[in-house]
Amino acid sequence: MNQFFPLQDLYHEDIYMLRPKVLVILSRNWDEISTADQSLLEKIMGSVKLSLAAVQIITLQEFDLADLVAYKPRQIITFGAGIKGIPTQYELLVFHGISIIQADPLDQLNEAKKKSLWGALKQMFSV
Repeated sequence: MNQFFPLQDLYHEDIYMLRPKVLVILSRNWDEISTADQSLLEKIMGSVKLSLAAVQIITLQEFDLADLVAYKPRQIITFGAGIKGIPTQYELLVFHGISIIQADPLDQLNEAKKKSLWGALKQMFSV
């Protein structure tokens, strides 16, 4: 039995599949992000078959992973927010069973950074 989908043997329809919790961390408040950048985030999440409604979005500048214990995330994607002690960006990292990708703020993503982000997202979500 898969630990992420304990009911998969009981209900085979996708509607019953509970995905692991995805936490998206932005460095700026939602109302400070342009409509174009909000659309970009929606497209990024859509590329891994998630909607904005399916992820939890919070705002932080810099944090420790211990600060996120209450959220119980399986996957974290940051846009401009930094995790203390983890300087690596655009690579899939796993700490204490949590998959993490750090990226620049949405308004600073150019084509090269988007390609790097996509590569890491493909690994994280097995796309």
